[in-house]
Parts: sequence; C-alpha cells; structure tokens
Amino acid sequence: MTAPREPLSRERVVAAALAVIDRSGMNGCSMRAVAGELGVEAMSLYHHVPGGKDEMIDGVVALVQTEFIESLDMTDEWREDMASFARAYRLALSSHPNVVAMIAARPSVAYRSSTSLVGSLFDSMEAAGFPRSDALRAVRVVSRWTIGFTLGEASALEDGEAAADFDEPLLVEVFTDIAKGEDDVFEFGLEALLRGLEARLTA
Repeated sequence: MTAPREPLSRERVVAAALAVIDRSGMNGCSMRAVAGELGVEAMSLYHHVPGGKDEMIDGVVALVQTEFIESLDMTDEWREDMASFARAYRLALSSHPNVVAMIAARPSVAYRSSTSLVGSLFDSMEAAGFPRSDALRAVRVVSRWTIGFTLGEASALEDGEAAADFDEPLLVEVFTDIAKGEDDVFEFGLEALLRGLEARLTA
C-alpha cells in the first residue's frame, strides 16, 4: 500500500524553493522547478504562495533569517550578543550562498523576519548606555557588514586566482592572505567594529 503523500503547505513550498536555490541558484528557481522538487504540478503552488515567485522568494529570505535567529541564545550583554549575531549570521549565509544577494535586495523582509533578535539587541545596547539611535545604527551596520563580507567571501572563493598567478608584489601579498582563509579576516573586521562601538560608548 502506498503511503499517503504529505499535504502541500506554504512551509513545504518555501523549503523546496530553498533547496532548488541552494542547488541551482536564483536563475534555476522557477515555479516549475519547485513543483518538480515537490512532485506536484506548478499551478498547485499558487494555492500556498498566491504571489507566485516573488512571494516564494520572500519566504526563502524569511526562512534563512529565522532559522539562524532561533538558534541564538542571547545573554543581554551587548558586545557578546552582537558578536554571536554576526558569527551566526555569517554561518547561515555561508550555508546558503545563493541567498545572500536575495537578502541584500529584500531588506524589509529580512528585518521583519528578525525583529525579535533586533529588539533584544537594541535593549541590551540601551541598557549599556547607547542612545537608541546609535543602537539602531549599530545593528544595521553589523548586519550589512556581515552580508557584504559573506558575499565577498563567496566571490573570492569562486575567483580561483592564486598568488602564483601574479608578478606584482602587492597582489601576491593579497592572494597569499586570501589563501589562508577568511575566518581571521572576519574576526579582525568584527573586532574593529565592536571596538569602534565601545569607543563611541565611552566618548
């Protein structure tokens, strides 16, 4: 006897769209491709994402955002929480590199999906003495920097250039450093941002 098929839902459609994007990129994500992933007809998807592909992509952005946010354990200590946020965000984006540009292009969706985290970061920064306006901008800066870093990181890895490909000493230095990996560079930049915020707090 054949097992009953799991009912189609918005959550399943969005998860299938993410799987297609992870495998084939944004250009490979169509209603037909997602339907094929689920083993259904493309028209049946519109019952769950009436807005079609745009709504489906918004759902993918929200899914990636909420998955990493729900895994975070905030401590109410702004510096530690901001660092944890940036590291977890980078990990989530690195796991779905084809989604990074989509998140950058849909900031309103990304922010709506992360209000619970953003609110707690605002609160811990205000408790430490930051004005509300500084807290808001700090979260935005760290978020955008992490997105930009991850996007650049993926591009650098795809570039394929090596230090041996260059005669110019400066380029040899740059690509020798790239070959070491990006973890230290990320931590360097994150520490610079956090120290800058600390300096602003004590100024």
